[in-house]
Amino acid sequence: MPFTAAAFGRKLSTLRKDFGQEIGSVASSTGIPPDRLGALEDGRIEPTGDEVLILADHYRKDFQYLLADGAEDPDEGVELLFRERGDVLPQADRVAIAEFAFLCRSEAMLERELRLEPRGRAFEFRPRGKFMKGHGHDCAAALRKHLNLNDREGVRDLFSTIRDMGIRVFRRRLENSNISGLFMNHPEAGRCILVNLAEGLARQRFSAAHELGHAILDADDAPITLSMVAGGSNPEWVEVRANAFASHFLIPPGLLAVMPRDHMADPAGVSALAERLRVSVPALLSGLLDARIISAEQRSWLREVAQRPPEPPDPELEGQLSPAQLARKQALLERGLSGRYVGLAFEAFNARRVSLGLLTELLLSTPGETVEIAALFGRSLGRD
Repeated sequence: MPFTAAAFGRKLSTLRKDFGQEIGSVASSTGIPPDRLGALEDGRIEPTGDEVLILADHYRKDFQYLLADGAEDPDEGVELLFRERGDVLPQADRVAIAEFAFLCRSEAMLERELRLEPRGRAFEFRPRGKFMKGHGHDCAAALRKHLNLNDREGVRDLFSTIRDMGIRVFRRRLENSNISGLFMNHPEAGRCILVNLAEGLARQRFSAAHELGHAILDADDAPITLSMVAGGSNPEWVEVRANAFASHFLIPPGLLAVMPRDHMADPAGVSALAERLRVSVPALLSGLLDARIISAEQRSWLREVAQRPPEPPDPELEGQLSPAQLARKQALLERGLSGRYVGLAFEAFNARRVSLGLLTELLLSTPGETVEIAALFGRSLGRD
């Protein structure tokens, strides 16, 4: 495909505005002087090879997209989200979401390079009728059956369960605490979920299950959705359906059916069951109300008096870790790096499918940090 400075400049200008950035901040981040960035955006000069790579890295794009006039942006849905929901997306969160899209594309690339087979058996659900909450309930029951889950137990490691379905899950701390998660049906990476790491683990699990509902029920109709926490939530029926799915998937009705009714009206019983299922008290109470086990008045009272249980253990941070290792792994999670993704990146490096430079780029790190990450995960930077 041909290259023209004008098309290159238009892409740069559009990306900068979509990211909510000023030329001065891009200059500070890239080391390219503001006047030269302005000339590049105006199409008055051509970029050097280094500038193309630096700007591609800044916006988390494949450099070939910037160079080829007619190349399509695989993350176009992300930029469209920035334009449509700019009111709730501060600049830091736009960068985080752009890096999420980059990680999804990179994970798909790593799987191709390692020639990995698709994970898990395919699951499809076709809703019947027009009762949207019923769609969510029925889909959750069908998926639990598909996964051979005990109808009287919760889901312990939800993130691994979702990944085993072939759906990508990344967690990242977002500045806007009202954002609970995001679902994206990416043209290259497939179905992808982002969960706000700023929330407690119980809330993260519900957010992940909510986005899983979107991934199953709405992937063809909504290529990208942004979910907000209660109080700023989307009143659309697709959101009601995703909530119904999440509730029934994490809080199986079969278990509620055999629990003593007086136990579910007792604050201590509610707290104990929430801890057992690894859900929040408000989520459990909503499930109990939906199942008509408690009344609306009881829910209001229990929300006030039921003790909040300890947060569930984070599956990414379990194991024998020193305080320093725990802090480092937590920092990587906040950058969006999951244990599975890091493992794939090192497998590809050791199999000579990616270079050390690309490995560093994939880990969103510097060369020194890559050495630290290798040590943290017990990986080698040597070649066999």
